[in-house]
Amino acid sequence: MHRFKFHHALVLAVACGGGSQLEPRFVAVHNAMSAMGMAQSGPISEGSLGEGNEARFDVHLEAGQCYTIVALGSGGVRDIDVRVVGAGDDELGRDVTHDRQAAAQVCPGRSGDFQIVLQMVDGSGGYLVTYWSGGGSRGISRVARNHPIPGAVGGEGTCGDPLDLALGQSVHGETTGAQNMMTGPCASGNAPERVYRFEMDQRAQVTVSLTSSYDGAIYLLRECGQLNTLIECNDDNPDTSHSRIDTMLEPGTYYLVVDGYGDASGSYDVAVSVSPMQALGQVCGGATALSPGQQLSGTTVGAVDYFQATCAGGARAPDQVYSLQVSQRSRLRARLDTNTHDGALYLRSTCDDTTSEIACNDDFGDTRRSRVSAIVDPGEYFLYADGYTGTNAGTFDIRADLASVQGGNAAGETCATPARLNAGAAFEVDTFEASDDMAGSCGGGGAADVVYDLNVTARSQLRVNVRDSEFAGVMYVRRTCADTNTEVACQPIQINGNSATESTLEATLQPGRYALVFDGSRPDAFGAATAQVELSDLQAVERMCRRAPLLRPGRTINGDTTGETDDFRATCAGGAQSNDEVYRIRLTRRMQVRVTMTSDFDGALHLRRDCADASTEVACNDDHENNRTSRIDTTLDPGTYFVVVDGFRTGSQGTYSLQLETSNP
Repeated sequence: MHRFKFHHALVLAVACGGGSQLEPRFVAVHNAMSAMGMAQSGPISEGSLGEGNEARFDVHLEAGQCYTIVALGSGGVRDIDVRVVGAGDDELGRDVTHDRQAAAQVCPGRSGDFQIVLQMVDGSGGYLVTYWSGGGSRGISRVARNHPIPGAVGGEGTCGDPLDLALGQSVHGETTGAQNMMTGPCASGNAPERVYRFEMDQRAQVTVSLTSSYDGAIYLLRECGQLNTLIECNDDNPDTSHSRIDTMLEPGTYYLVVDGYGDASGSYDVAVSVSPMQALGQVCGGATALSPGQQLSGTTVGAVDYFQATCAGGARAPDQVYSLQVSQRSRLRARLDTNTHDGALYLRSTCDDTTSEIACNDDFGDTRRSRVSAIVDPGEYFLYADGYTGTNAGTFDIRADLASVQGGNAAGETCATPARLNAGAAFEVDTFEASDDMAGSCGGGGAADVVYDLNVTARSQLRVNVRDSEFAGVMYVRRTCADTNTEVACQPIQINGNSATESTLEATLQPGRYALVFDGSRPDAFGAATAQVELSDLQAVERMCRRAPLLRPGRTINGDTTGETDDFRATCAGGAQSNDEVYRIRLTRRMQVRVTMTSDFDGALHLRRDCADASTEVACNDDHENNRTSRIDTTLDPGTYFVVVDGFRTGSQGTYSLQLETSNP
């Protein structure tokens, strides 16, 4: 295309112009344009702009002619942008480079008055702008005139002059020779595109299907050229020759862009089919009743997108709605489990009112689970089995539970009736039906809590791990359950959307019985979580620590963690739950210390003051420059310290080399 030839010529001309003055650069550009058979048809406009400001110039352009607009920025300009707009600021063309010179090419489908918009994107300084016509541009204009798009009604297929598209009809088209004025988020590159406009006179489910001879892509916009009004974009469905969009549209005007991936272009067939939808009142009136504690199975395959939400990218996917009657103020917990698709679950107090949304969850731990909870007053509520925006549809199981706000029916309800646990085995904690009896030093007042009895037979290191928690809360350990002054440790329980967040409490315990409490962080924080309790006999660890080899400055120690046991944890390296070995450092005075480990596995180093007490950790490093090197740099007072050679998460083991360096601080 001549547009690209022009850009190459412009870069060459600017490079040959020398200096930062606009005049020599303009002369070089003028000569290059003339050599391509183009004639300067616009006046030269000069001025200066600050960063973020724009200038507009009125121009009259003729149909059947193509124009190339060029803007040059002075030395203080880093990125200048130029575009051409018509009535209502409809865009005909724009510059797609990021430089202190800009060029845009337009071929208007009608004669009339337009505006050149010059914007100072980055930097500030002087500018010069004018435009040319003729030469190679006429060739592009002839392509547009001599190869009309079959089935199209009027227009050239640009935002300034879109093609009108009749709903329900298949249209054949060609992107080769079209302009590249925008790029959809699902198809990066500089491929040319055609723009269609269609009208919706009623709320309906819309399916857009594209079959292309190249790697095509389609996207829907509410305002042409404004990607912030994007409704949906699809590149490949189910392969590079097909794209498909299924969505619900309200009455109004929409723009369909037929684009390509990378720089792909060619012929295509596109169609928009419409399925009228029921009024929301009818859909809500037919909502399936959901009884508390009852699990129902369903599917969104073949359903339409009636409802949207604040999560799951708007939840613009096929959905099903359920009603739930609540007779008294209650705790409510709902769960959605999907088998094959990325589901979403949300709760409203009014079926057809988006502003009545109470809670929304896309992914709980993974894309196949969604969870919502709330405290609700008596009345009717609505739960929606939906999916992440797009074509996410499939089978699902949905369930809602109600419990008294005061609780009182959980296992491990009070200090007098604690639940029992077996160390080493994972178990489910559930505060959904629990009352509020206790609070820890790091939180938990006013929320549901449950108590577990923990029996420690020897001096041990306690490690409590919580994952997949439905509630934000805390966990704490006491020597005497009802006595807040005997608290040994307290740790928050974190939740974080769709990430696999884990929370860990660690403490050193003497022999005896303890109370382990799981508590919420606020009155509406309740639910289930998976917990695991580990007790490590510290006597064995202490014997290992007493035998720890001494690290000496300037000497290299080679070792192998293969076949060793996992006796130590750390705050980095995903907990460092791999096989490990321990070494001693002895300092007679304050020193700057550097410990470096190179390994054939993803290793980790951590440094402690007390070998058997994880809470005395001084420093921890997983990766230094890469995952085969770990390094600790710190300043230490006189005393004995312990260096643990460990690995990332679990299963990281192998050979290593360890070096200690010391120097005056």
